[in-house]
Amino acid sequence: MGFLQSAINQVGRDLGRVASNAIFKDRHAIPIRRAASYQQKQQQHYKPQQPQAQPIQEVKAKFDSAINFKTGYKPNTLISKLGGAFIVIKNEARAFVDDGYLDVDESEQLFDMLKRFNHKVSDVDDVMSFTEAEDSKYYDQLNDIVKKTKTVFVETLEVSIKACEQRAKQYEELAEQQEFFSFGEYLKLHLLWFPKHAKGGEKKNTQAIIANIIDVVTLTFPITRSVLLLIGLSSYNSQKQQHQNLVQAYQSRAAQERERVKIYQELVEKNS
Repeated sequence: MGFLQSAINQVGRDLGRVASNAIFKDRHAIPIRRAASYQQKQQQHYKPQQPQAQPIQEVKAKFDSAINFKTGYKPNTLISKLGGAFIVIKNEARAFVDDGYLDVDESEQLFDMLKRFNHKVSDVDDVMSFTEAEDSKYYDQLNDIVKKTKTVFVETLEVSIKACEQRAKQYEELAEQQEFFSFGEYLKLHLLWFPKHAKGGEKKNTQAIIANIIDVVTLTFPITRSVLLLIGLSSYNSQKQQHQNLVQAYQSRAAQERERVKIYQELVEKNS
């Protein structure tokens, strides 16, 4: 069982490292459920999507029921129960990435399930070692379950790697698309009755034309222009800072996705 135990230990160490990594604890990401599936056409704007996987608590409860078995059974029963836990992992892992992306909660749940599964495999290994030879059919079956579990793990990460790479590009594009007016242009837009457009809103020409006509007809031009100029002068710095914060947020999310790609790729290489 040297090979099997080594595989268990390696996966366990890798999962522990990833599960404790800070990037999987970030609960302040921009509220986008997922990037578009890597097979779909890229879009400029994204809306939150409803996950198709079961709620995490339901997944946890289902896995708890499958994995919390005692190890006092005969080898054939132990293998059967361990196989049942594997089926839960396989089905839930595939459901997690059904939308092409492994999100924070899903990644934590997947790593937790695999870590606990590895511990249970180790326990079953210890129990069977008292009565079974390493070349027995039960050890062959145990080895087969471990290999299949690693395969599911790798396939899940490979799907998510593609989505993370695309999501990083999308965040980078969004960061590049954020434009902000110069100080002079910002004030000019205010003076022409485009204050909302100066702050990133839609440019409404009709409303601006009507407002300017009213200013001329009512002779309030000097007053309204003074007010608009004051608004522009007082709001420019805060608006510019908000713009910079948004760009940095997109850049940060892109860097985070790149880091996930790196970690997932390392895990795939070690477990392929």
